[in-house]
Amino acid sequence: MTRVLSTLLILGWALCPANLGAQEVTEPLIRPELPKEWSRAVRGFRREHNFSISYGHVISRWKGHLTDDVNIFSFSNEGHQVRIAYAFHLPLIGPFGYYLGTQTSALMVPPTSKNKVGEISYGLPGLNLGLILNLSDRVRVGTGVELGWHRIEKLGLPESFESERISVTGETRTWNAQVDYFYRLSWAVQLSYESSELDYAPEDSLSLRKLSRTWSLGILKHLI
Repeated sequence: MTRVLSTLLILGWALCPANLGAQEVTEPLIRPELPKEWSRAVRGFRREHNFSISYGHVISRWKGHLTDDVNIFSFSNEGHQVRIAYAFHLPLIGPFGYYLGTQTSALMVPPTSKNKVGEISYGLPGLNLGLILNLSDRVRVGTGVELGWHRIEKLGLPESFESERISVTGETRTWNAQVDYFYRLSWAVQLSYESSELDYAPEDSLSLRKLSRTWSLGILKHLI
């Protein structure tokens, strides 16, 4: 009899409202392993701070001339790019919104038999502006433009020209598209495509134009 009473007292203490409340407090409000609960945090639109880092393959086409329009050159190269970006997202209507941000990048083109110098250049922080659409709590797509500058530390020209290596800074205009897939509440895989144009045409004898296409894969962190 005494053992039965002891058991009932222990069960009563464990099931009392005060103790149940204490146990509920220790439960997380949102558990990332349960995507069905993400909507309580996302609320239809992933807003505010987003950071990303990505690695991409770049294909570029160069055109330009030295001294006059007679010495025209044109060549292509391929390289690898690392990019770090930040964007601040704000909603407009429902899952549709816009973002403002900036990014910086580093590009390296290894030397080849036709171009013994290669290319080393850096994307200086510029202004990103675009539109974003949250298709679901997991998937988000966007498109935008970037205005900025690109510093070319080293660029090899065709060997037929006297100046085989140059260093300049040119203005860039970039269009981009991206898809973000969130595998955790605040972490996503980002796939992006960029088409950019660089122009360098000061009042001297050198004129350059670069058209590039970049495919990138990266990781994104949303500070939700």
